[in-house]
Amino acid sequence: MAKITIIGAGAMGSALVMPLTRNGNEVRLWGSPLDDEIIDALKAGENHPKHKFPLLKDVKTFYSTQMKEAIDGADIVIMAITSDALGDVFEQVVLYLQPGMIVGSVTKGFNSDHNGNIVLLPEILKERVPEVLKDKIPFVFVAGPCKAIEVLWEVPTSVTYASTNIEAAKSMQKAAMTNVYRVDVTTDVISTELCAAMKNAYCVGLGMAEGFFKREKGYLHKNTKGALFTFALSEMAILATALGGTLAPVYGLPGAGDLELTGEAGRNRMLGEAIGSGLSASQAIAKMKDEGITVEGYPAINFGYLVAKELAKQGKLQIERLPLLKGLYEILYEDAPAYKSVELLLQECTGAYS
Repeated sequence: MAKITIIGAGAMGSALVMPLTRNGNEVRLWGSPLDDEIIDALKAGENHPKHKFPLLKDVKTFYSTQMKEAIDGADIVIMAITSDALGDVFEQVVLYLQPGMIVGSVTKGFNSDHNGNIVLLPEILKERVPEVLKDKIPFVFVAGPCKAIEVLWEVPTSVTYASTNIEAAKSMQKAAMTNVYRVDVTTDVISTELCAAMKNAYCVGLGMAEGFFKREKGYLHKNTKGALFTFALSEMAILATALGGTLAPVYGLPGAGDLELTGEAGRNRMLGEAIGSGLSASQAIAKMKDEGITVEGYPAINFGYLVAKELAKQGKLQIERLPLLKGLYEILYEDAPAYKSVELLLQECTGAYS
C-alpha cells in the first residue's frame, strides 16, 4: 500500500481517487483555493460538485492551507492542476518533497519556462526542483484516452505512464492499476507529452468537421473528420520525432487513442464545432469565454505552431510538412474562413506525409 497525495480536486484529480483507493492505497485529496466548494461538499459527505457523483468515503480531504499535512509522509504526489497554474502550485509543493518521493502529473499542454521559452510541462516541473533534490525526485507523466468521469464510473480504461525512470513509472503503475484501470509504461516522455498537448490543438479541427453538419444543410462530414484525424496523427509524429521522441506513443494510447476520444466530445471539439457551424474563431472564443469555458486547444495551436517554427529554424523539421497545424493557426488566430480553409487543407495534406 502506498500513501498518495493528489494535488487538485478538480475533474481528473478527484477521479483518480477511484482506482488509487480501490487498489488499497491511502489517498489524500488536496484542493486549491478554487476548490473550497468541492472540499466542503466532500467533507459533508455530498457528491463531487463537478462530477455529480460520490467519491469513496475513505479518501482524506485537505484545504489549500493544509498542503504540508496533505503531503507529509507521501510516497507519490500527483499534480492535477491546470497548465497555467501548474508551476505556481508546484513551487509550493516542492517545499514539502523528500528524496525518493515520486511526482506524477496528469496536467497536459505547453507553457513558458523561466527563460520565456515555450516548453512541454515536464520542464515546468523539473526547473522548479531545488538543487538539493535534483535527481532524487523521479517524475511520471500520464496520458491516453481518459475522460475523468468515466474513470470515476469505473469504465474500462487504458492509459500510459511515461518516465525516464522506468522503475518510478512501474511503481506508480502498481499503485494505480485495477482490473478496469489499466496502465502501460514507457520511457518516451517527449512523445507522450507532445501527444498529450497537441491532441487538444488538432481536435479543434476535428470539431470543425462536426460543425460543418449544421452549416452545410445537414450533410455529415465524417469523411472530412476521418481525413483530418489521419493528418493530425502524421503531424504529431513529425513534431514528436523532431523533438527527439519515438513513434510508439503517437500511434498508441497518448496519440491515436486520446485524439479519437477528444475528437468525440469535450471543450476542444466544442470550440471547433462552433467555428465549423459558421462563427468566426474570434466570435466562438469570445462566446466560450463569456460562458466561462476554458479551451486548452486554443493556446495549444499557438504554442505548437511557435514550437514548430523554432524547430524549423534549428533545421529539425520543414514547416511545410505541417500544413494542418499552419492552417489551424490561420483559422484560430487570423480568422481565416473555416470551411474554405479545410477544403484547401485536404487538397494540400492528401499525400503530403508519404
